[in-house]
Amino acid sequence: MNDYQLGAALRTQVIQDRQRGLPVEGRRLQALVGDLGGAEQAALLPALRYLVFCPAFHSAASQAEPLADPRLLTRLMQELQEVFTPAICQRMQAVVQGLLGLPTPPIAGAAAVVAPAPVPAPAPEPASLVAVPLPLDDPHPPTADQALALLAANRSGAGGGGSRSLVVVLSFLCGGLLVGLLSLLVFMQLAGRRQPQLGAGETRPPVPVVQPVAPPATPTLPEPEPSPPTTQEPASSGTANLNQAISRVQELYGALSSKNYDAARGFFAGAAADQFDPSFFNQFERVSVGELRESGRSGSTLTLDGQVTFLYPDGTSQLETRSFTVDTATTPAVITNSTFGQVLRSRQ
Repeated sequence: MNDYQLGAALRTQVIQDRQRGLPVEGRRLQALVGDLGGAEQAALLPALRYLVFCPAFHSAASQAEPLADPRLLTRLMQELQEVFTPAICQRMQAVVQGLLGLPTPPIAGAAAVVAPAPVPAPAPEPASLVAVPLPLDDPHPPTADQALALLAANRSGAGGGGSRSLVVVLSFLCGGLLVGLLSLLVFMQLAGRRQPQLGAGETRPPVPVVQPVAPPATPTLPEPEPSPPTTQEPASSGTANLNQAISRVQELYGALSSKNYDAARGFFAGAAADQFDPSFFNQFERVSVGELRESGRSGSTLTLDGQVTFLYPDGTSQLETRSFTVDTATTPAVITNSTFGQVLRSRQ
């Protein structure tokens, strides 16, 4: 999706949360924009996370009709321009327009009409330009003096004589070039036939015989010792890694459901550790994960897809999909990344 569509998707998520009675939480929206944006919006992530956490956005999203005032465009862009570069702010303007439901700006120069350039008419061919062929097999072609005299005579004639004289001179030059090429070919054939031959009493000089030189003897090297057989990793190790990854994700959600956030923090590493926010899980009575299955593998790193159930204190629940990246090379395995998939069942 482009920058405008990213803002529109964030607007839809905020309106759905408000319709379900959910509060506007900056940290949850910060995690959400990282999941909504693609690779082309990676440079906008700092500005997006700053935007959803600023007071102006929080106030506009908490209204009865969230993000409905078009005057917020100026205020939100002022917030961004105080922190980020003009290039980032220029792209963020399209995101804010999609966030406020404003129409996309027209493309500059879209209505410009370019008149086609006139095609010049072809120049008429002179009627007096008549090619006079010169026979190439003429045994007595005109000399250079005769050709120049013919050219002078034609120039003194009527209007089209100059063009005819030029054609005659060019024909003479082409004939001379062709005669020269034929003479060169005949000379090369005659030269090839004139090879020196030996007389009756002549002998060719003997060809010197070169005695072959024996190559130097190569020292004998000891035979290499056979290398010990390599031990291959048993095929069951892949299944063991998968079981270990699934077990770590299940243990993580057991710690989250029991509000043991200190223990849960030890399950994360890398980007997942930066995204972990205990206050997000305080709003739920219980969280659980299931339907875990492998969707990718790179060495000891596995990617799992699963379904997460959020149970609220009033008895309602919401079902979402989420993916987990687990590094099984460490002991114990750690979760290095976690991304939101989609809502399978809204809160009910």
